[in-house]
Amino acid sequence: MLASLPYMSIIGGVAPNFAILVVARVVQALGTGMIVPVGMNLTLAVAPKNKIGVYMGIIGAMTTLGPAFGPIVAGALLAHGTWHTLFFALAALSAICLVCSVLWVGDIAQLTHPHMDALSVVLAAIGLIGLLYGVSTVFSGQLVAAVVALVIGVVALVVFVLRQRRIPEPFLNLEPFGNRAFVLGVLLVIAALMTVFSMNILLPLFMESALGFTPLQAALTLLPACLVSCVLSPVAGKVFDRFGVGWLVSVGMAVIACFVLALSFTGGSTTSVRIVLLYAPAIAGCACVMGPAQSYALSSLDRRMYPHGVTIVSTTFQIAGCVGSSVFVGILSAVSAAHEASGESVAVGTAVGFDIACRVAFVVDVLGFIAALARVETKAKAAAAAGVEVSEAREQDLEHAGEPSLADAMKRDVYVVTAADSAYDALVVIVRNGTTGIPVLDEHHHAVGFVTDGDIMRTLIGDTNDKASMAYVYALWVQGDKFAQRVAGLRQTNVMEICAHRVVTVNEHATIRRVCEMLAGNRIKKLPVTGGEDGKQVVGVISRSDLMRYMVTTVAPADE
Repeated sequence: MLASLPYMSIIGGVAPNFAILVVARVVQALGTGMIVPVGMNLTLAVAPKNKIGVYMGIIGAMTTLGPAFGPIVAGALLAHGTWHTLFFALAALSAICLVCSVLWVGDIAQLTHPHMDALSVVLAAIGLIGLLYGVSTVFSGQLVAAVVALVIGVVALVVFVLRQRRIPEPFLNLEPFGNRAFVLGVLLVIAALMTVFSMNILLPLFMESALGFTPLQAALTLLPACLVSCVLSPVAGKVFDRFGVGWLVSVGMAVIACFVLALSFTGGSTTSVRIVLLYAPAIAGCACVMGPAQSYALSSLDRRMYPHGVTIVSTTFQIAGCVGSSVFVGILSAVSAAHEASGESVAVGTAVGFDIACRVAFVVDVLGFIAALARVETKAKAAAAAGVEVSEAREQDLEHAGEPSLADAMKRDVYVVTAADSAYDALVVIVRNGTTGIPVLDEHHHAVGFVTDGDIMRTLIGDTNDKASMAYVYALWVQGDKFAQRVAGLRQTNVMEICAHRVVTVNEHATIRRVCEMLAGNRIKKLPVTGGEDGKQVVGVISRSDLMRYMVTTVAPADE
């Protein structure tokens, strides 16, 4: 995909007619469209579990930096050359990126040979084209054509969804939509993107048509806001990694809504500085929403669903940007045309259209804010429910106090590692003690993670699947030195980067019945046992084999 960009850029630069130029641009778009999801998948594959927000924040910063500097660089090139210069410059840049990818980007995922369903491709293309064309023409007065296009698009998309559920190898796996956290994250991304993508088009139109700015002046006015986004995106990702999505997206959506509404009162006379002061906070709010919401959506999926989740999110980017731009630019154009028809100037019509478009965007952002609040409230209810479950579990334990206790079956000799240890340290503990998984403890002796032999295996072979195959481990082992290098490389990986952070624990005073219910309900084989002064310190461990051993000894003579 990246290899096609230099060639197509050169072909576009020397195109003798418009048809060849369009073909070159279409192939460029295909290559660029594939680079974004591949880059996101690559990031998810190498990102430590506890740093997904930061990694995705960096990706978001880079995707913002390109559109920010693109118009400025293009304006500078066009000031000293023709449009052909743009293609040749892109060809050179693409060639540099291609060389860098060959030298430094290796294959980190297991290659497969999926079958591409041709009918699904056609249905998706018809559906998206119909939807976007209908939205883009509904404000132009061609109501019949818009309705027909929308109906065709919706029908094609419905058939597409139904087909994905029936074929063995779906073109787009829709399973991530069964995850509520993923759906909510995608909706928040849509709300933020519809506004930001649209503003990147609406503001230049407003500045050039209503305020008389040159294209370069308009681009330079937008630059500070984009730079703010580049700086804040990794910061927001770090906040997400440490505190979760929480109130971060709610505050972000509120900031976007407030400052977009403020932009709607600029009128036909304002300055570049005022636009920067109003637009930069809106972009800052977007940085607090985009990366965290995207990370929240993708991190809620199993690793095997990452590629499908990334595909959905990437497609959402394009749809949200196109639909948002079509709707808001359509509103601006329709209002502007109506005012011009009444005898007012283009500048006045554009200013009024911009104000109304911003107020509609404000409504979309308010809906996004409500969705973000719903997420916070849902989390609070879940936490409260969890507290109720714990209380009920304790009451049940008291009710069944006469039943066999966990203390009779648990192991108090616990094998653990600390959060500061490496994956190699965890491997040594697991191998030396013949166990399959151990808790990861913090300085207070509280469980902050649980690492298994499967986590170690996946790290060794670079496999992101949930079930790492021993066949891959064997293939690596027979290579001798390479296996030894991989094992030694575990010293450079912190155990918190590979372990599960959601740790299910059981109190040492629980009954055997309670432990069995927890193992079955959570589909796990082993539980850290907590107690001590604060009731949260790890004082033992209980596994299915421990329970079976205890149960058997209660019915079988000791000498059998």
